[in-house]
Amino acid sequence: MPYNSSWNTQEQWPDCFTGNMHGHILQLCVIQEPKNVTVLRGSQVRFNCSTDESWDVMTWLLGGRTILTISVEHGPLGRDESVSTVNHSMSSLSLWELVLMNASFSLTVQEVTCELLPTKPGRSSSALFVQEKGNVRILETDQSAEEGMLVIFHCQATGWYPDPSVSWVVNGTTVDRGDYNTSSLQDPDGLFSSSSVLQMTAEMSTWVECWASVSAARAHQSSSVKLTVVAPETPQDYTVVIAVIVSVCTIILLAVLILILCYRKKVTKSSSENKVSPSLWTVNLSSGRWSVADETSGKVNLGYHTEDVTSLGHHDLRNKAGDTTNIISPPRVPDIIIFRSSDQKKEDFSNLYYKGGKTVRRVTTV
Repeated sequence: MPYNSSWNTQEQWPDCFTGNMHGHILQLCVIQEPKNVTVLRGSQVRFNCSTDESWDVMTWLLGGRTILTISVEHGPLGRDESVSTVNHSMSSLSLWELVLMNASFSLTVQEVTCELLPTKPGRSSSALFVQEKGNVRILETDQSAEEGMLVIFHCQATGWYPDPSVSWVVNGTTVDRGDYNTSSLQDPDGLFSSSSVLQMTAEMSTWVECWASVSAARAHQSSSVKLTVVAPETPQDYTVVIAVIVSVCTIILLAVLILILCYRKKVTKSSSENKVSPSLWTVNLSSGRWSVADETSGKVNLGYHTEDVTSLGHHDLRNKAGDTTNIISPPRVPDIIIFRSSDQKKEDFSNLYYKGGKTVRRVTTV
């Protein structure tokens, strides 16, 4: 920082020291500013040391180590590429500026001291705090979500000192700290890594940004992703599909029922046509005689025996009583006699069947 010409009174120089030089009391006032400096690693830093009293040697120390020596007669002694100096002295004021070309990182505060050497040294110190700026990134890529869905983003800030301040910005508005969680860890080198998790409801398409910074940084480090919000999918309406399926199934069922009824009707009609009408089962003595085989075009029953049996077969039952043998033939079912007549009753057929059902003969053997 350059010399300020308004410093022209002793009251503005607070660091004053009293010394004895050759029996004379001297008061040495030294001002060094700024008093506290916070910068990022690698930054250029400037300090001023000034006095209105005489001095022989000015020494600059960083963390207790001498980095620059200035002689009032010869100027800077030695050369160090990491530091430089500028003389802003005037006739009534001695003012030298120290420039640190590349501030080195340290986990502790570094003391920068300007020391003037008359008989009794006068000194003034400033505090130098060097910070480290790391990286930040959102782990997710661009996201697409339905409106109303819960979306989660993760942010990592690594390689910072001190612990960085992490914040979220959505659509240009800073998110309340209570809406996200952040935690930090320090590695063996003393650098911090922070993790932050943001949960938000997808309401509109927007940019989501994660910011990280330390106090010495003029601008924050940021990472951003695009959130695209789409309308929720409408649930499939199956009402029409179900109605169509039910209609088709009903039509098929009705068609099957109609086919079954038609088939049963056809079978019933066929059975009634093949059945002999009751009017055929009447007796007309004047009509001709027909067998069922002839009437129905069926086959003749070869196992049938007519009634005029002259010999005794194994079907005859013999009952001997003395000299008389009764031969009883078992009932024989005659062929069905069909007479065509319209004036005969149904009972005539039953009588005819009964009368021809059994034949008994008596045979006398001499």
